[in-house]
Amino acid sequence: MLRIDFNLIFTVINILLLFGGLWLVLFKPVRKILDERQAEADREYDDAKQKQAEADAAKEQYDASLAEIDQHRKETLDEARKKADDEYQRIIGHAEAQAKDITARAQTEAENQRKKILKSAEEEIADMVVEAAGKVAGTAEGADFDRSLYDEFLSKKAGDNS
Repeated sequence: MLRIDFNLIFTVINILLLFGGLWLVLFKPVRKILDERQAEADREYDDAKQKQAEADAAKEQYDASLAEIDQHRKETLDEARKKADDEYQRIIGHAEAQAKDITARAQTEAENQRKKILKSAEEEIADMVVEAAGKVAGTAEGADFDRSLYDEFLSKKAGDNS
């Protein structure tokens, strides 16, 4: 059996005093240091969470800004393409109008040249006929008469061709 004697009581008191002393000298300061380290770790963790939230917000803002810039770029390109197409159509229309004008002037000029050539040819033929008739008839008065007859013939023929 267990005997309770005086040594046992001193041993228990010594153990309790040793435990109390260690508690005050060792466990309490160590516990305090551990609590401080835990508080510091919690603070750093909270700071990291806050910085992560700020970084996420900045990233979302960056993405939104990037999307806005991309949209603005597309709108600017579309507008530039539309302006370029309008300018192209204007230039083409102007060029076509100039081409039509040049073609019309060339046709008018060609028609005028043709009329001049025909009139010149008619005058030369009339002169040749008058000269031939004058040589055949041999009189100068007959040349005026022949010329008037030839002019009358040409005017009738021109009226028939029209």
